[in-house]
Amino acid sequence: MSSEFQSNGQFESDKDFFESFDLERFWYVLKRSKFWIIGFIVLVVSGAYLYVRYTKPLYKSDSIIKLEFQSEANVLGLTSGFNSQEQNIISGEIELLRSKLFFSRVVEAAKLDVSYHLYGRYLTDERYRNSPFVVSHKILNASYYDTPFDVEIISSDEFELTYVKNGVETSKRYQFGEEIRTEDFNFLIEKTSFFSDDLKRVFYFTVNSHDALINYLQSRVEVIPENFNAKTIRISLTDHNRFKARDLVNLIDSLYLDYTREVKNQALVQKIGFLDEQIEKTEDKLQEYENYFEQFTIENRTTNLNEDLNRTIDQLAQLDSVIVSLKNRIKDVIRLENQLKANLTLSLNPISIGGLPSALAQQLDEYIKLTEERELKLGSYNETSYIIQQVDSKLTKSRVNLTSLISAYSKSLDDRLTRFESQRSALEVNLSSLPSMRTEFGKTNRVYSLEEEFMLSLQQSKIELEITRAGTVTDNVILSSASLPGTPIKPQKLMIMAASVVMGFVIGIVFLLIKYLAHNKVAGIKELEKLVNVPVLGSIPKYTRDDLEHTALVVKNNSKSSLSEALRTLRTNMDFIDAKNGSKLVSVTSTVPGEGKTFVAANLGAIIAMTNQKVCVVDLDMRKPKVHLAFGGVSSKDGMSTLITGKTDLKSSIQETEIENLHFVSAGPTPPNPSELLLQKEFEELLLELRKKFDVIILDTPPIGLVTDARLAMVKSDIQLYVVRADYSKRSFTKIINDLKASGQFCNITAILNSISSTPGYGYGYGYGYGNGYSNGYYEEGKKKKSSLAKNFS
Repeated sequence: MSSEFQSNGQFESDKDFFESFDLERFWYVLKRSKFWIIGFIVLVVSGAYLYVRYTKPLYKSDSIIKLEFQSEANVLGLTSGFNSQEQNIISGEIELLRSKLFFSRVVEAAKLDVSYHLYGRYLTDERYRNSPFVVSHKILNASYYDTPFDVEIISSDEFELTYVKNGVETSKRYQFGEEIRTEDFNFLIEKTSFFSDDLKRVFYFTVNSHDALINYLQSRVEVIPENFNAKTIRISLTDHNRFKARDLVNLIDSLYLDYTREVKNQALVQKIGFLDEQIEKTEDKLQEYENYFEQFTIENRTTNLNEDLNRTIDQLAQLDSVIVSLKNRIKDVIRLENQLKANLTLSLNPISIGGLPSALAQQLDEYIKLTEERELKLGSYNETSYIIQQVDSKLTKSRVNLTSLISAYSKSLDDRLTRFESQRSALEVNLSSLPSMRTEFGKTNRVYSLEEEFMLSLQQSKIELEITRAGTVTDNVILSSASLPGTPIKPQKLMIMAASVVMGFVIGIVFLLIKYLAHNKVAGIKELEKLVNVPVLGSIPKYTRDDLEHTALVVKNNSKSSLSEALRTLRTNMDFIDAKNGSKLVSVTSTVPGEGKTFVAANLGAIIAMTNQKVCVVDLDMRKPKVHLAFGGVSSKDGMSTLITGKTDLKSSIQETEIENLHFVSAGPTPPNPSELLLQKEFEELLLELRKKFDVIILDTPPIGLVTDARLAMVKSDIQLYVVRADYSKRSFTKIINDLKASGQFCNITAILNSISSTPGYGYGYGYGYGNGYSNGYYEEGKKKKSSLAKNFS
């Protein structure tokens, strides 16, 4: 059938489907989806468990402060409007506690400039007040604020510091207590009492900037009115570390009380502010001088310039002596080299000989000995003699080696002379600059001393004012100090787990409803009866054996199986549909492959043959024949295609089966035009001849939803059986049955629900793989068999 027909049928059947709720089908979909519902619940609960397990707990600590303020209106008896004024004052105090100005004070007092953390497997843990090491720091490059520095403890004395510089990870090992100096920062990492030798873990610390700490407080601190009438406010702070939350709330409380005292001492505050400003400026100056001294020490590697001046003069004198000695030695070497080149008798300075390298001195000594040996032998031999020539040969070789060694030694002396002269020039330059440097350093040192004295006086004045201010008390009272939270406010484990169970169940129900609404297959006998306008002849239960490779004959004589009983019921119901005497011609078809029409035809024929009626099953599916497989035979060369064309006779084409009175005719060789063969009169004559020989002729036709062959055969049959497979055939297929009934050509068309489950009205199917043979004939049906577990989740 065309796709337009199928889509129209789908629309109409879906329309009927939405009009009423089928409780039986819903129960069936629920049974098939139970694993999905359980799976959704398990999935959501698992996700909730992972969230609870790997989410850092968040703690909340709070305190309550009672505000006490007086108004002159009370003294004068003017109380009208005072309540609104009190509310305004409370609101003002709340805004003060939320302000950056106040949080800046908290940051300065909290000493949270460095935070320490421990890497866990999945989460990090802040080591608040219990870090195994403490970091003293000086950040020279502002980009290293709020940047993590990893510290891997290697041993009780050694650690490895890792950080990112210009996008590249840098690592280096240091000793605890060793000062770390770079162009970007200076660190000193020391062990604390919480350090243990077996604590070989990876930590990280962060040097927090002032703005980052203020932002942290603004995001974590909450100030709300507790009771306007009682003039109380609640201060809350949330953090992953409960001790940190408590300490900060306590600090905020104390700083707020301090602030109220400062209001009463405004003049003192202004004076102290001026002193703070002067102290800060003085500290900056002192810092500049300290940086100058530090840089001066690094560049000059000294702080005693008088000693450096004397040492430089001594070094110059020593270099002059060395340079003169080197020049004399170079002259001796040059003279020796010239004597060798001129082949003259060597005249050496004894002092120079003692300073020669051992290899050169040894070669020189050998050369002198050979010269003396030659002079001695000339007294006994003439110069042309063989002995004198041997001595001359040795002398020549020795002279060459000696010349090479002298050359190398002369070059080394020149290099040393150049190096010493360069050092002398540098010392002369340094000597010329030392007096001015000494003057500048002394002047700076005197100014630094004056600034230090001034700094001490400022601090002394500030201390005196602070003592005066400390004597001021405030009327505000802390009613409830900061609590140490015992349980986190997030995540709330019980609530999350309970909500996850409910959510998983809701998702499962939604999924179930979607599957119910999307279920477009015939599921049960009642549903089939609602959808078709023809009688439902009966149903065939699901075949429960292991999956078969192809259609098979499974009924046996005297069998009491549910399958055999169902087929007997079909056989009886067929007698009511067509009660006339004589042979009956029954056609069996379906909409698409895989619905079990050949299985029904073969086994129904076997059940009828067991009543001593002669039955012949005829395979009219000449494109993809299957009947011969059901009876364990082969598709012989003699079959329907050869019978209709007159190439063979009926007697030779009829094959017997293992069941008495049951015969079959295979399809024969596949013809190029099956539909045209069924239109020939020879086909009608063949059916008449079969009626004479058999009581019942069952025609196994091709699927009517794909080809027209079935319709041509069904017109000539007495009873038309239309097979619908439970949970396989789509609801839109029933439109074909209704159209066939409406055409008026088929007065005895009935429907059979195949492969029904043990659950009343529902089932999966036989599972013997029928329909795979059609994958190349009508359309591609490359579906593989599912495992039982896959079916539960389908």
